Amino acid sequence: MPRIVKVDLNQVNLQIDKIDNLVKRTGALEQAVGNAGFQIAALDYLHAPPTTNNLVFTWAGGTLTLSWPAGFIQDKNASAQTLVPTKLSSAPSIAHTHAVVAGSKVLSASTWYWVGWDSVHQQLVFNSNAGILHQNFNVLIICQLFTGTAGQAGVAGGGGSRGGVDLSGISYKNF
Repeated sequence: MPRIVKVDLNQVNLQIDKIDNLVKRTGALEQAVGNAGFQIAALDYLHAPPTTNNLVFTWAGGTLTLSWPAGFIQDKNASAQTLVPTKLSSAPSIAHTHAVVAGSKVLSASTWYWVGWDSVHQQLVFNSNAGILHQNFNVLIICQLFTGTAGQAGVAGGGGSRGGVDLSGISYKNF
C-alpha cells in the first residue's frame, strides 16, 4: 500500500470509501455465517452422525438364537424414550441414552441381518433388508451382523464386542 506523502483530501476519501466497503462486506459475511449456523442447527437433527452402542450379540447355532445382555444406544438430537417420537430434542447436539434390555431372538443361520432399536416399542428389530428398517424413522440402526451356522457359537458382533463402545452401522462377520 502506498504511503501518503502529502495530505490529499481525495486520497483520504478514497481510503475511507475502501474501509466503508470492507466494513459492509464484513457485515454481510457475518450475517451469512450466522444464517448458515442457523440452517446447520436446524438440519443437524436430520443429518445427525451415527449412533453409538455397547451391545454384544452372541450366536448359539445349536438353538439358532441370537442373544444380547442389557446395554445402550446413544443417539444425537433425538428425544430419548419419549411418547412423542417426532419431538425434537430441546438440547441439540446432546447425546441421549436408550437403554436396551437383555433378550434373545431365533433367526436363520448363515444370514446377514440388520439390527435396529425401535424407540417407540422399546425393542430390537431384525431384518435382512435394511430398507425395511429405514422405512420407520423411529428405528435407530445398530449394526449389521452375520449369523453363524447351526454348528457355530460365539460373539456375532455389536459395538461392545470390540470392547467398550463403537459407532453403530458397522458390519460384523465373525463366523
